[in-house]
Amino acid sequence: MGTAVLFIAFNREEPSRMVLEAIRQAKPPRLYFACDGPRNAKEKERCERVRALVSMVDWDCQLFTRFSEVNQGVMMGESTAMNWFFEHEEEGIILEDDTCPDPSFFNYCEELLERYRHDERVWCIMGNNLMTEWEAKDGGSYYFSAHGYGAYWGWAGWRRVWKKYDVHMKDWPECRDRQLLNGHFLSKAEMTEAYKLFQGQFDGRIRSWDYQMDFARIINRGITCIPNINLVRNIGFGADGTHTVSENDKRNKSDLSRMSFPLKHPRFMVVDAVRDLAYFERYIQPSLFRKFKDAVKHLLPERLDEAITPFLSKVQKRLGLN
Repeated sequence: MGTAVLFIAFNREEPSRMVLEAIRQAKPPRLYFACDGPRNAKEKERCERVRALVSMVDWDCQLFTRFSEVNQGVMMGESTAMNWFFEHEEEGIILEDDTCPDPSFFNYCEELLERYRHDERVWCIMGNNLMTEWEAKDGGSYYFSAHGYGAYWGWAGWRRVWKKYDVHMKDWPECRDRQLLNGHFLSKAEMTEAYKLFQGQFDGRIRSWDYQMDFARIINRGITCIPNINLVRNIGFGADGTHTVSENDKRNKSDLSRMSFPLKHPRFMVVDAVRDLAYFERYIQPSLFRKFKDAVKHLLPERLDEAITPFLSKVQKRLGLN
């Protein structure tokens, strides 16, 4: 393996150990290990145990660490870790502490990083696929997508793309007000949800790093490569998760497959819009419960809205509803 890997962790020891063991088996020549700081004194010991996993790095490689003393949160902690990584690397593979890959994920990423290194159309290489039952149209090992939102569960990319990333989404108000994105969407429901996600991220109601990646992809007309099998399993569903808090979440799938080589590259560089729309309707489109919650909140006076929102959110998380 000749590609550098960035591993981002926080306070979950066992998931971190599993992902780091997968990296250890791949033996990248350069490993960047980033950890956010604890939110309180009680959490410090958990963070220290995760950082101690650096002892697992027992192969011949260059090791770089970035262990923050203060808590930056998901948005700034992860985006600044990626800034650090791409300041030193032209391209590489990124794994978080809840994204556990099959060994073939690394070879898959390496081959596509090289193949599309100078192709400005390709935004990034994804490892996770929740729709593995979908039959590939041309028998390719992967397909092209342009409509996913969030869920960068194991991916690879280039500095040329990261330069276009803006964690603060400064261009969002102009794009929103001039309706510059409207022609991109496959349905009115997708447009409504994407606008809600981007606006929530921009005004601070959502604190993530990846919706900014989606926004930058859309305004730069980028496409992603997604394997036709699932190469990365999210092992972070549960109470310790940040955005994956329920084990009943329909995205919580246990399937993991090994990629066959040599890769079969798609004959045509065309986005599978039918598959993208099906993915949106299955995994991103708001559930009836969430639509009901939003409608109730809209009708309530502000003070009553503030009182009932935590209860509704708790019910939603407990049931695993989006």
